[in-house]
Amino acid sequence: MISDASPTTILKIKKAFEAKVRKGLKKSVYKAKSTPLLVGFSGGADSTALLLSLKSTLPKSQHLCAVHVEHGLRGDLSKKDAAHAEQICLRFNIDFRCEHVRVSRIAQLGLEGAARESRRLAFLTVAKEIGADTLALAHNIDDQAETVLMRLFEGAGVRGISGMKWRTPLSSKGEDGFDIIRPLLNVSRKDILEYLEAQGISWVEDETNADESRLRNRIRKKIMPVVREHIGDAAVSGIAKSAEISAPLISFINEMSKDLRAKFIREDNGELIVFPLREVQELSQSLRAELWRSVLNMLRDESPAHARRRALRKWIEDLEGLAMGDKPSAVLSLPGGLEARREYDRLIFGCSHIDSKLDEEKKLRIPGKTVHHSLCLEIEASCDFTHHTKGAWEARFDLEKLGVDACIRTRRDGDRFHPLGRTKEKKLKDYLIEQKVPRPFRSRIPLLTVGDKVAWIIGHQVSAEFRLDGDEKRGVTLKALLENEDSKFLSSLA
Repeated sequence: MISDASPTTILKIKKAFEAKVRKGLKKSVYKAKSTPLLVGFSGGADSTALLLSLKSTLPKSQHLCAVHVEHGLRGDLSKKDAAHAEQICLRFNIDFRCEHVRVSRIAQLGLEGAARESRRLAFLTVAKEIGADTLALAHNIDDQAETVLMRLFEGAGVRGISGMKWRTPLSSKGEDGFDIIRPLLNVSRKDILEYLEAQGISWVEDETNADESRLRNRIRKKIMPVVREHIGDAAVSGIAKSAEISAPLISFINEMSKDLRAKFIREDNGELIVFPLREVQELSQSLRAELWRSVLNMLRDESPAHARRRALRKWIEDLEGLAMGDKPSAVLSLPGGLEARREYDRLIFGCSHIDSKLDEEKKLRIPGKTVHHSLCLEIEASCDFTHHTKGAWEARFDLEKLGVDACIRTRRDGDRFHPLGRTKEKKLKDYLIEQKVPRPFRSRIPLLTVGDKVAWIIGHQVSAEFRLDGDEKRGVTLKALLENEDSKFLSSLA
């Protein structure tokens, strides 16, 4: 038992571990600064070791803020983990923030991807509030080896098997100006447990880590033990080393992709256009694949890595066939109601079956029914204040705030929206980007508006400015019926 070890042994374990963390900070290109450093803190062994080792290795002047994201998916167990995390921070005098998030089953992401996106937004919220620009996460060398094998089994190319990086932007495109560092990427899970046990520090276990329906957990519990038994711990380091060696190649590929995007991709009226196709056809197949990957990335406003890699490869192959085929005019259906159209020397990417009448507006009838035919949408308004709304397709509003000019229409330049829980309104476009709504869909989402203010993103969220917050008799209940499947995309966010 490490807890029975001599003080000298315990000190030796602590110093050896923290020396690796200092190397990890150097690899992550992080130096102590005046701005706070956020630390993702679940209360598990990895994040606990990270938080306490950073507290010990960084100068006392470095402000640490531990951020615990409570997803609300595990009931009382989630609350128990949050309480444990807070107690650790109180014990070691570290600032603690618990962010409660709502995990939405966002299309293409699944529950795990949606939870990851919720964490990203929670971290950004805290960062903006306290002026931080860096987040430390506790991924270790075992996580790296598991990631590489998982992506290899999924059929990933060199991008996938390059694994996690020491330092990356929080968002796939880096537009937030906020970076993730991983100082434990050269530290084993065995070393982490030894470090905590030597100091008598407890941690929590997430029971979902035992769920072998998840590929990562199967690799961790079934494959890695066999690798260690027959090859040794050096195999784990070797897998992680392979990922690190490939990192410079990925940087080179990313630079090539930037050049390809600048040369061949432009945006016009909400659609992406690849032009001239004759020059694209002269590129090598691998460069064309990067071009198609870039287009898909731009359409989805998220990293294609969030989608199943096998499906992504199929889309790239289909786009290659469309671009290199003999037909000068052809159409390819893409996921999510998107399509790629070949028109001689160009490929055009956007929504399928674009309706020119989508831009029309219909004045809301209160009480009564309002029908927007091109949106296949019907809104029923009732002043029955005893009615309780159910689900994302019903909402209650302040009748006085809606006034007589409320209309149903689609997005226009200059529209603004005040999300619930936010102190200020923001551009609707920025909000939809934040919610990962694909670019072509943004102009098809049904809205309830008053002038340039959006009162309701129908099927999703009510504006904080227009919701009923007072006398129930002053309210109006709106119930939406939507028949167009393409327009139901946003309901997956609710």
